Amino acid sequence: MNPAAEALTRAVLIGAVSGLRSQWGMAAVAWSGRPVGASWPVRSWPARPWVRGAMLVSAAGEFVADKSPGVPSRLTPGGLVPRLVLGAVSGTALSRRSQGSASPVAASPVAAAAAGAVAAGAFACAGAGWRRAAGARTGDAVAAAVEDVLALALAWVACSSAGVRPPCRRTGHPSHSPESAGTGTSATDRAPDGPEE
Repeated sequence: MNPAAEALTRAVLIGAVSGLRSQWGMAAVAWSGRPVGASWPVRSWPARPWVRGAMLVSAAGEFVADKSPGVPSRLTPGGLVPRLVLGAVSGTALSRRSQGSASPVAASPVAAAAAGAVAAGAFACAGAGWRRAAGARTGDAVAAAVEDVLALALAWVACSSAGVRPPCRRTGHPSHSPESAGTGTSATDRAPDGPEE
């Protein structure tokens, strides 16, 4: 899969998470990323400590509030609009992070935002339908728990290995060396003149 298609796929998946649980998509982006240095200030902003903290609190609050019978439908403007916005934001952030700094075939941020928002809207409708249908048979708590598991699974697939490879300083493309994935430096930069003694 080329980088643009992969980035748009990740945007769709994380948008779907936002449709099911409005705060969880952005929380997954924030907690799955890590700052990789001053060369990626835009791509690393969701991993800043204050963003992570705010997203964690919001996601935990939504997890609890979602089980309350008094919560309005997610399909009301107050429930749907935030999902569309957060789907677009999380889709854009994750697609930018997953492509590397100078991908030769890059997905447009507008396309990633649209993909995230459309997926959020579609999964908000699907989730509401699921809760009505399954809740009538098994009880709302069980239906909500199944939805929680699905949202977590989609978030894991969307964010797994996204943005963990820093760009190679010489080529600008992501380094695919397993040695460099956890260090923040590319293998070629660590040993430019051959193997280390």
